[in-house]
Amino acid sequence: MNARSDHPVHVNSSPQGPDLAQTPIWTPWVYGEDGVALDDPAEEFHEASKLSPNIFDPRVPGPSLLENKPEIRASTVRAVKRQSHLPSVRLPAPALPQVSFESVIEARRSERALGSDQFALPHLSALLHAAYGVTHHIDGIGHPLRAIPSAGALYPLEIYPVCLNVDGLEPALYHFDPLRGVLERIRAGDLRAELEGLTVYPELFTTAATVFFVTAMFWRTRFKYGLRGYRFALLEAGHMGQNFVLTSTALGLESVPVGGFYDRRVDGFLGVDGVNEASLYAVSVGSTALDE
Repeated sequence: MNARSDHPVHVNSSPQGPDLAQTPIWTPWVYGEDGVALDDPAEEFHEASKLSPNIFDPRVPGPSLLENKPEIRASTVRAVKRQSHLPSVRLPAPALPQVSFESVIEARRSERALGSDQFALPHLSALLHAAYGVTHHIDGIGHPLRAIPSAGALYPLEIYPVCLNVDGLEPALYHFDPLRGVLERIRAGDLRAELEGLTVYPELFTTAATVFFVTAMFWRTRFKYGLRGYRFALLEAGHMGQNFVLTSTALGLESVPVGGFYDRRVDGFLGVDGVNEASLYAVSVGSTALDE
């Protein structure tokens, strides 16, 4: 992002229609005629989180601690918000379908009409495994690696499934522990009425079979990467969301990523403080029973 841009606006000529102006022509509508303000919050964050070979932030203790303290390195192996005091449900082996990658890419769509029919618990397990499950261990140290890339393998994200209609599973708000392969039950009951008030688009939550809320424990990446760690957490949430929707497509389920939610309400619903851990993303998944 640049504070100012004096570059001329280019026009693309399309053989299938009239000349179409590229989106930069509309930047004055967003920033005003003078361009991006020097105190624009997004610009300030973007500048503050840039990397430079000439800048070292002494406030970031992580790299030195990770290099010199084995106990700190060991602690990164268990990147999960463990709540073992809660009742838990062990997930079955994930039922990953045998479909071609090409067919999944071609078929993926964001579906606003979600089916609320019941879907199978192994499918829920497959979605969670593809999103953030353990897929490998580093030889020698046993560090668990997961299904998506993570800066420094620090894994700052947490998943909270709100299961509304999953076969063999009590409707409730759960937390996913990928290292134990379990769902920890936070609050039981049909939570559709609470979900309705969490988003600009209530039908995307209330008609789903399961809603997956994604939060970030920002300190896990900021410990090593400083402000850049916040960017890494956002990137990681995008990787996770894509795995959710691609796996949903492969399983024949409908899905839609949801970013238009009320942050503080979702934080309160999940029981997180919104600072050390805050909501980033949601993915709604539905199931429409096929006729025999």
